[in-house]
Amino acid sequence: MTSVAPGGDVLFVSRYFWPELIGSAPFSTDIADWLTRHGRPTTVVSGLPHYPETEVFPAYRNGHARRETVGGTLVERLAVGAPRGGGARARIGNEAAFLLRGLAALARGRFARHDVVLALCPSILSVALGVAARRPGGICVAIVHDIQSGLAEKLGMVGGGGLTRLMRACERAVLNRTDLVIVLSAEMKEQLRQIGVTAPIEVVPLWVDTDQIRPVEPVQRPSVRVLYSGNLGRKQGLNQVVDLAQELAASRPEIEIVVRGKGSQGSELAQEIARRGLVNVRLAELQPNEGLATALCQGDIHLVPQNPDAAAFAVPSKVFNIMAVGRPFVATALPGTVLWQLQHESGAFLCVPPDEPPAFAEAVLRLADDRRLRLELGRRGRDFVERNYSKPHILGGLLGRLDALAAAR
Repeated sequence: MTSVAPGGDVLFVSRYFWPELIGSAPFSTDIADWLTRHGRPTTVVSGLPHYPETEVFPAYRNGHARRETVGGTLVERLAVGAPRGGGARARIGNEAAFLLRGLAALARGRFARHDVVLALCPSILSVALGVAARRPGGICVAIVHDIQSGLAEKLGMVGGGGLTRLMRACERAVLNRTDLVIVLSAEMKEQLRQIGVTAPIEVVPLWVDTDQIRPVEPVQRPSVRVLYSGNLGRKQGLNQVVDLAQELAASRPEIEIVVRGKGSQGSELAQEIARRGLVNVRLAELQPNEGLATALCQGDIHLVPQNPDAAAFAVPSKVFNIMAVGRPFVATALPGTVLWQLQHESGAFLCVPPDEPPAFAEAVLRLADDRRLRLELGRRGRDFVERNYSKPHILGGLLGRLDALAAAR
């Protein structure tokens, strides 16, 4: 068997990458940058940036920037943009196009096979491209941020059981051809075992750049500001924010709720707010990464709603950034889920059952009326992420694991 030398070049297949601001892209960018800066020159194979929009970002249209260097990392972009149309089938078709263009680029020598390959899911077909790009005797590590079959089924994105079974079969077949699967939580590990993934699985949580994202002293204002910031998608369960706004409109109309983000449910959310005549909630634009800490600090209380059907298949990354800026939040989560367990471990936020507007409103009001409690939960959150989820701690461990896996070959 061919020996794989630790510390060599790395190929990273990720559908999502800088300059996309939310979802998996910031974490993919962090991984590539960390590897490159620590002596593992990394080539990223990605698509045309668009997420969470439905169109490719203007700077990347018309064949521009198909090859670029981002922070020392070479990025090869395949000519695949956003899915045309909604639903699972449109997304699968788009991801299949990415796989086919990637295989063609590999065959033409646009990028080479590597001894060490990382591949991010979503999508599972990006992982398939990573497996194909692994040199004989090399290693391929899948980093699973979403379990797509589970999300598609639970969020009603697929009409029947046949497509779900096909997606699970694809996930099983591809992931079992990797050398290691990395997931974000023990729940996700159990879900993959249930669909028949037998490859080694390890839990590596998300992280936060605690040097860049730091607390800012809360601004004194007549009333508190409640903030949701992130993707406006199905798995976020944003109907709960609208229901919360309606509860508060009746009892505490002075409390402002700001929903900052973009995504597939943005138009629907705006229409529902208008339909209900809610004036205590407004939509705002996402902020660039360099302004993330300042933007998050503009909220006195944050909201982390989650569709309960999606809780086992994904982890909301925003919670670590919120803790890093020293702000409390209210999450909707069922007992035993990742967020529920995180609340018990950190003591930094409040949890209420999902789809219970009175309980959601009561928790928000508890924080709104107790500044000391807000400050104490914010302090606990900052301490918690510094100890457990800092970027050097998590990515340093990931790099060590990759080197150990390579050395074992």
